[in-house]
Amino acid sequence: MKILLENWNKFIVNEINLSKTPQEIMTVGELVQYFKEKDPSTLEKFAARYGGYVAKLMGVGVGAVAGAATAGAGAVAGAAAGVVAEQVVEQMLQASIMAFANIEDGTYQPGSAASYFDLDDNLQIFMRDLETKGGNITKPSEPEKQVFSIMKDKIEDAVSGDVDPNTKISELLGNITAESIMDARLQAGEHSGKVKIEPLGE
Repeated sequence: MKILLENWNKFIVNEINLSKTPQEIMTVGELVQYFKEKDPSTLEKFAARYGGYVAKLMGVGVGAVAGAATAGAGAVAGAAAGVVAEQVVEQMLQASIMAFANIEDGTYQPGSAASYFDLDDNLQIFMRDLETKGGNITKPSEPEKQVFSIMKDKIEDAVSGDVDPNTKISELLGNITAESIMDARLQAGEHSGKVKIEPLGE
């Protein structure tokens, strides 16, 4: 019976889509689970290097984790299985900056991953349309790229030490959102004159 239950648990974790959408993700653990399905090879590397919760989630053996200890002084192999290494949390949050920047407005709740990284749809299209003269509204504009860079730095400052997977993203980032950074820069005139608006020909 024990073996049967263990096999069933492995099936649930590995075969059934348990991850939540960006609009539903509220915790660090849910974010890691999301990227497990979207980018498993990267998480496997993190698991082998840092161990901990990610190694447990990815099913990386103790031997692989222990072997990573010789990879260099920066490796934090064999971390407690119940936490996510600081470096992994930073990487997952930073990957979310661009991955979740184009979520449809109004489809998510405050505190969700999408609420921290999404930008106003109309503003995005407007800036991209101006920069490319209607040529490519899927390409992030320069103001967006600047916000992404600032957000990346703020994430590094916000995450300090290993994190329990049940920790809410809101506990780590507080009021730091991509939208608030963009709003502050627009109000301060940071982008004034950087986008040229040319009149259409007669």
